[in-house]
Amino acid sequence: MIRLLFIFAFVGISISAQQTVYGRITDEEQHPIPATLVMNMKTGFQAYSDLEGNFSINGNFGDELRFVRKGYERVSLLFNNENPRYVSITLYRVAVAIEEVKIEQVKLTGNLETDSRNLTKIDKAEILNAEIGVPKPPEKPRETPPPTVKQVGVLLYALSNVMNFNHLYKNISGDARRMRTQYRYEDLQDNILWIRKRLDDDYFTNAGIPEEKISEFIAFSFHDNPQIVTAIKAKSLTKAMFLMEEKMPIYLERLKVK
Repeated sequence: MIRLLFIFAFVGISISAQQTVYGRITDEEQHPIPATLVMNMKTGFQAYSDLEGNFSINGNFGDELRFVRKGYERVSLLFNNENPRYVSITLYRVAVAIEEVKIEQVKLTGNLETDSRNLTKIDKAEILNAEIGVPKPPEKPRETPPPTVKQVGVLLYALSNVMNFNHLYKNISGDARRMRTQYRYEDLQDNILWIRKRLDDDYFTNAGIPEEKISEFIAFSFHDNPQIVTAIKAKSLTKAMFLMEEKMPIYLERLKVK
């Protein structure tokens, strides 16, 4: 009987000792940081902050909570009576000295998964520059393809071909169509790369998306909701994440059908 009471008392103490820590993760300017890994180093429990930087994770007194986000300094917090159950965590960007790096231009193959993987691996100097805030050099402008009927109407389209022999040649030869197709593909790759530079693969795999399907899912979400591309142009990662998360269940259902 005494042994049974001892077991109940021990279980009760263990349950009471385990608590849930809530909190919010922001940068030095108090902007929320989503997709931050929160890990209990003793139990191995993991959680991620949401779009507003909020998180919750279970732990016992004495456990170390670690906050990890690519591009930011790591923060650790000891869970004890001195720290409240709701905490505010501030992560600071990592300043990295950039060595001179020779960047080889990658030729797009036309295969979505291959190109996305290659583009993700290259341009490490550009990633560091972006994290630190170094402005990019001006990009080389594209050659503008001839206007389409949908863009300018039938009359102006006809005048464009009559007044500009180059436009007429490109429309007849199919060069104009190929240019527009190539530009759309390059824009798609740029937008996929923009997302993958800012979100770790764990963000997608934890939602059930296979690692080899991440770029495919991102492209699917762009097609299903063009507002995601608009958010990328506005440099709004939070909005892009919110809109992509709405498409995750739909994409996962399609994977099951396949």
